Amino acid sequence: MIDWSLIFLGGLLGSGHCIGMCGAFALAIGWNAASPLQNLTRQSVYSIGRCFTYAFLGATAGFGGQQLQHNLATVANVQGVLSIIAGAALVATGLVSGGLIPSSDRWLKQASSCAAATQFRSLLKSGRPGHVFLAGLATGFLPCGLVYAFLALALSSGHLHTGALIMLTFGLGTLPLMLGAGLGGSLIGIEGRKRLVKVAAFCVVLMGSVTVLRGVSGISSGDALPTACPLCHDVQSD
Repeated sequence: MIDWSLIFLGGLLGSGHCIGMCGAFALAIGWNAASPLQNLTRQSVYSIGRCFTYAFLGATAGFGGQQLQHNLATVANVQGVLSIIAGAALVATGLVSGGLIPSSDRWLKQASSCAAATQFRSLLKSGRPGHVFLAGLATGFLPCGLVYAFLALALSSGHLHTGALIMLTFGLGTLPLMLGAGLGGSLIGIEGRKRLVKVAAFCVVLMGSVTVLRGVSGISSGDALPTACPLCHDVQSD
């Protein structure tokens, strides 16, 4: 069973990190808005574009996982292996976000943010719904360790629609803080953002650990992955 609440929380609490990377884009969208309602419309269209890209990437990952399971079904329990890989990616991402292990891609994030800011400036400041939507679509492709980790989870799902729903749920979780940042200029301070990131890191590590356990359980039994948390299943069986 997919832990949808943890996925949503990962997006909600992890969006404190999103504000750091993409908050300038949200601010640029509303800089010349004639009214708060117009700004809200722009921010919503921008976030819809981001979520559309996330869902597309999730569907692609889920389809890829499905093809791997189909082509390698006789070789190994592919879903179990992918589940372990996805769980490990989530745990690693959570540990990096929580500051427990050093990040090695800080330079990539900074470089991509600067390049994107230059490339998207005209789209962001035009205010036209079509341009704002395109900017949101493009922003969804920016390098982000948290997005990559949830894409690994979508890959392990082995289903196109489930992969899309995983990433859509993650994207919807990012909406409140991103909309607030765009509407209010700065919804959350640096210290508050750091606290949110640590809570998000805990949720991501927890989800990753459960995902790894599900993969190990599936491989050990030789069957499909369990539909519930293996730890919960063991408790119910006692």
